[in-house]
Amino acid sequence: MNIYKDRLQSLRGLMRERGIDAYLIPSADPHLSEYLPDFWKTREWISGFSGSMGNVLVSEDYAALWADGRYWIQAQRELEGSGIELQKLSKDNTMLQWLKANLGKSKVLGADGRTLSCALFEELDQGLRSNGIKIKTNLDLIGEIWKDHRPSIPACGIFEHPLEFAVTTTQEKIAAIRTKMKEMGADCHFVSSLEDIAWITNLRGGDIAYNPIFLAYLMIDSQKVILFVEKAKLEEELQAKLCANGILIQEYEAASKELTKLENITLLIDPSKTTVASIHVLRSSVKVLQAINPSVHLKARKNDAQIKHIKQSMRQDGVALCKFFAWLEEQKDQSCLTELNVAEKLTNFRSEHPLYRGDSFGTIAGFNANGAQPHYSASKESYAKIEGDGFLLLDSGAHYLNGTTDITRVIPFGNLLDEQKEDYTLVLKAHIAISSTIFPRGIPMPLLDSITRTPLWKRGIDYVHGTGHGVGYFLNVHEGPQVLSYYAPAETKTNSYEGMVISIEPGIYREGKWGVRLENLVVLQPCYEGFLFFENLTLCPFDTECLIKEMLTQEEKQWLNTYHQEVRSNLAPMLEGKALEWLLRKTEEI
Repeated sequence: MNIYKDRLQSLRGLMRERGIDAYLIPSADPHLSEYLPDFWKTREWISGFSGSMGNVLVSEDYAALWADGRYWIQAQRELEGSGIELQKLSKDNTMLQWLKANLGKSKVLGADGRTLSCALFEELDQGLRSNGIKIKTNLDLIGEIWKDHRPSIPACGIFEHPLEFAVTTTQEKIAAIRTKMKEMGADCHFVSSLEDIAWITNLRGGDIAYNPIFLAYLMIDSQKVILFVEKAKLEEELQAKLCANGILIQEYEAASKELTKLENITLLIDPSKTTVASIHVLRSSVKVLQAINPSVHLKARKNDAQIKHIKQSMRQDGVALCKFFAWLEEQKDQSCLTELNVAEKLTNFRSEHPLYRGDSFGTIAGFNANGAQPHYSASKESYAKIEGDGFLLLDSGAHYLNGTTDITRVIPFGNLLDEQKEDYTLVLKAHIAISSTIFPRGIPMPLLDSITRTPLWKRGIDYVHGTGHGVGYFLNVHEGPQVLSYYAPAETKTNSYEGMVISIEPGIYREGKWGVRLENLVVLQPCYEGFLFFENLTLCPFDTECLIKEMLTQEEKQWLNTYHQEVRSNLAPMLEGKALEWLLRKTEEI
């Protein structure tokens, strides 16, 4: 029997014992992170699906994974034989809709409250209340089954982000948060989200792969700040420095106990980043104020000094990319190229810089059909050789002490089909359309996405992921609240302001054939009075061999030539030999 079917059978046995009619397994940890420590990969353990987002629901006679369009091809492959069906998540097909239609009256839905956000709990509770469905959140059923070979809780060391690069002190950040708390009427603020804690404290760690963060909680009131973290992760000198800066250190497990002590106050939490388990321990005298963490908006807007550092990190990254692409060009006629060794070689070039601190996500190197999966990941068990004709889609990034990068390029091999060139050109047109736009300051960013997609919509083409995500500053490569996607609601929190860094990455995906995605990072900057524009940050040529130049307007050609001149002027002084030759060829005017 399939191992995942065995696990489902064990889970259903426990569900029957506990009187649970359906059990929810979110892709989450107690901090509601996008990327999870191995210990908390419960959804992957029960289903085999390894994508970074998607929730599993199990009932007595049905099990399904709800995942968005980025993962449909991957999920269909990884769920095969598991007994779990793929539900293609959309506005018209959600897990809540399925529960209302299929679970039945007066049933019980179970979940582990340590991995269930307050926001999702409220959505489910309100949506299912009319059906008489109760939600029990004190059930760690996976933990009762997953006994053998479960990874341990990570315990990586924590280090300071040097003020030279962080720019703003911890005390300044805490003061700004306290000002926001006072405006909102909050006496105390409890922070669960790891990227916010890392930013506020100017600390970094390695508890989650590709994310320089650490497991912790943070509590801020008008008098004190408490960091709940495993003390063994902090060297004594760093502990002393934190205490000198007014940050008390308590053990990670003490956070819940400290919450139970609160009384007769207003507590600020972010419902999308705080779990039900954290809130259920509060006394009835505590008033819970639900709002987005103040640090989310504060860290989203980089200041001038930080942007200067980020631009330097982009030059560092651009140099590594030129060296890599020059190397790759020499290898094109070799038979030893694979998706795996190409990704490894790119990491090697980046790691030559002294400020490099690791890749910002697992490199996506997809040749031909594999490139049609937006979040494809090659493995030792399954990868493609890069040989013959086609496209290599390469999506990669790095963490440096002075910035985080994320870039996607498509590299041609052999002879290209006209259809491939047409797709590449259309994606570049979409990229140029949004990159060159000017827009009102404060406009919700999702409203801009139609500008990107118009060149594709005119051909009846669309893609199933957002056009852009926010990017952290030596932090998570995916950072809100800024988002460039018409799939996202145009809420106040998505308003556009100067200093925000975001990706621009339109694509076309031909299942079973090839994929094209072209990504740069940009920063929002002032233009005319009350208007903003996207200033380019990423420095790497687009491959003009893939273009049908006649499809480009004169304005689009001018944009591309100007961009390539910018790339050349920034990188040429830092290169020599074959890498410089490659750069000069790839940035020639069209």
